[in-house]
Amino acid sequence: MQRNAPPLPPTPNDPSDRDSDREMATAITTQEELIAQAAANNQPIPRFAPRASAPPPYGSNPHQLSRTPTPPPSGAALAAPHMMPPPSGSVGMRSDFHAGGAARQRVGSVMRSRSYSFVLDAMGQPVEIGSGRFAKAYLGEERWLESKTDFRRHIVIKILQKGVSEEDALRFQMEKELLERVQGHPNIIRLFASGEGNDDEFIPAIIRDSVESEFMILEKLDMSLEERLKGSRIQGQKEDLLLLPMHERMFRVLDYMIPIASAIEYAHLVRNICHRDIKPANVLVGLPDPNLRGSTLEVRLADFNVAKLHDGDVSIQMTQLKMVPGTLFFQSPEQETNVIELLVNVLSGSPEVEFFEDFYIQISKNDTFSLFNRGDQYAVLYADRTRKRIMLGKPYRGPTETNVRARIQKSVSRPADIYSLGAMFYYLISGSYANPKTLYDTFHKFIEYERNEETNTIESYLAHEYSVINSLRAPKAEGGADVAPADRFFTFKHYLDGNGELIDPHVMKIIAKCMIRSKPDSYCQAQDVETRGISDLVNDLIELYTLFGVHPAARPPHLGRSGSAPMKPRSGFNLGEWFNSMLVKLGLRK
Repeated sequence: MQRNAPPLPPTPNDPSDRDSDREMATAITTQEELIAQAAANNQPIPRFAPRASAPPPYGSNPHQLSRTPTPPPSGAALAAPHMMPPPSGSVGMRSDFHAGGAARQRVGSVMRSRSYSFVLDAMGQPVEIGSGRFAKAYLGEERWLESKTDFRRHIVIKILQKGVSEEDALRFQMEKELLERVQGHPNIIRLFASGEGNDDEFIPAIIRDSVESEFMILEKLDMSLEERLKGSRIQGQKEDLLLLPMHERMFRVLDYMIPIASAIEYAHLVRNICHRDIKPANVLVGLPDPNLRGSTLEVRLADFNVAKLHDGDVSIQMTQLKMVPGTLFFQSPEQETNVIELLVNVLSGSPEVEFFEDFYIQISKNDTFSLFNRGDQYAVLYADRTRKRIMLGKPYRGPTETNVRARIQKSVSRPADIYSLGAMFYYLISGSYANPKTLYDTFHKFIEYERNEETNTIESYLAHEYSVINSLRAPKAEGGADVAPADRFFTFKHYLDGNGELIDPHVMKIIAKCMIRSKPDSYCQAQDVETRGISDLVNDLIELYTLFGVHPAARPPHLGRSGSAPMKPRSGFNLGEWFNSMLVKLGLRK
């Protein structure tokens, strides 16, 4: 029985995996497999202790359980690594076995074994802690088999459901692959192991008919950010952001935003992976221990099941299946309307495609063109809406056709993540109240304004908007009707939080630069799939500490500093100077 695992560090004669020297990989094994491997390699047959009992029920003290002592190895058994067998109903992990099953121990290394099992409640039922469209998450337990203290801790077993579609099954496989690739950042969920096997004893009998054998072993945190804000799981643990003053709410929101933005920066620039489904439900939090003054908040980005990897040799993405999932409130426009249908004329041997129908989604470089019921796909270089022409990256190879239906599939890459971060920032700073889609609809006319003017920037746009709002906030004429702020600012209600207070212009500028991706001062352009604008976003989020009275170097350690070097401000833009100029434009400072 074989299990999926990250490749092991290569031997001196094995150059196939040059990056594996950083960590030892693992594979799931059983006693029978160890014996079979030893026999296949002409090694002495190892001895094993009698099988230990199953892990204790959730809430019990593991140190009060009796354990059968392991008999001392003798003779031939001394040649094999001594290992306490995994308990019945669990899977064991060995660091000296790779996915092919052959033992490979590096010189100067040590081997340790761990087992994973489901935690059962008082009724003998597995404890379900989450469910999605294709997988379920159960409470599990990790046990260190060689530990003298019988060390155990809770983990999460994410397991594939039966009866899912082929696309969803592929999503689960992709998530295992991509989650392995992004390991190493403190704000990305830790993957302890992943595998596939036929050991029925590992899966509790009551759920064997509803789940497959493919699983992932993940670290366990307290809840998702969505549950934290809505209080849907643990009573008394809800965090109502609207109860906090705007100044204090800002710091609380940055505690969530900066770690996630930092994780996306690592995924984009180091691992070349896009998440494409950033939302509060995919952010996991570990709450500080109220009994420990030094305890800090833990924030992790999870759920890479619709992520995308692209480099020179490998491309892994859900768009190969003609679908780009996401969550409506936080997904980018190219995810919401991912396919555009057009009536076209194609000419064999020509890269130009003539179209007849107008469209309202920008067609740009890196999009994909194809005819319905045809297999060939062509990369788009650009679209000329004036001449009604689409230029392909290579000449059309098929026969000449007129009045045929074509499809343009939008590329969903790094700009989509930056948009989603801005949408989530807006949602949080409004007190988990406002709808980001409403804000984007307000921005839409400005996004479509394409004149090449100096004032066609996000800074100028927001300066005008806030100047109008400031005029509405002026004292009303004597004898005028007393109108509530939310009604007075009805046209500009998207600039208000859930309490009817005006969102700070510095914050709105960062949000707009994420969601408006067509202006010179945007963090990225919507078609730039290789953008590095995420670093500018992280930098501006950190600068908010300075603007609100806290030096960035004093931020909590859980925000994940990348190094000890001082932060260098970006040239060409200073948020503090912009703030002062904004006050002058609003007439609040001379």
